[in-house]
Amino acid sequence: MNALKLLAAVGVTVTTLVTATWFPAEAGEADRQTLLQRLEGLTTLEADFSQQVTDINGELVQQLHGRMAIARPNLLYWQTDAPDETLMVADGQSLWYYNPFVEQVTVYNQSDAVAQSPLLLLLDGDSQAWRDYDVKSEANSFSLQPKAGAASAQSLQLVFAEQGAPAQLQRIILDDGQGQISTIELEQVHLNKALDGKLFKFDMPEGIDLDDQR
Repeated sequence: MNALKLLAAVGVTVTTLVTATWFPAEAGEADRQTLLQRLEGLTTLEADFSQQVTDINGELVQQLHGRMAIARPNLLYWQTDAPDETLMVADGQSLWYYNPFVEQVTVYNQSDAVAQSPLLLLLDGDSQAWRDYDVKSEANSFSLQPKAGAASAQSLQLVFAEQGAPAQLQRIILDDGQGQISTIELEQVHLNKALDGKLFKFDMPEGIDLDDQR
């Protein structure tokens, strides 16, 4: 699975996404601004996570555990534990995806990756890619649905623990647009704490193949 697919599957309960329905553009823009305000006070987020992935029939196909960290703007660390060990690092310029099982690192331009995955919108409230999504809120939940012509077919739902700033993100739900849904529960969440900058620097392992997609 490449990094952009991983972002769509980064999923034994079947969680229902807020379905895309018509609503006035003004309402969507208001919800977008509400979400951006929620995220505005967030500078860093670090958490453990558990993830369930279900297929189009609601069958559980994968369970994962790992650790994630965000430093806004533009920095991401996403690591899953063995036996499905992977590492993804966004350093502000490039997105690195390392799969030890296949002994390969794939690297993308980060700007291209943002256009392909709504998850990366968490990193930057000023990204032009926000324009590709309709935003709808319900209580402490926000759904992002791709507009017609968007580069990605993926949908994203963000669930917050409560109102207020900084935003306490509790759950992330991703729909890859083909029926595969990933539900990510955040645990041991730490907000706006100093993070080691080394988390967001990828060191190329020796003897590993590099697939450079930049």
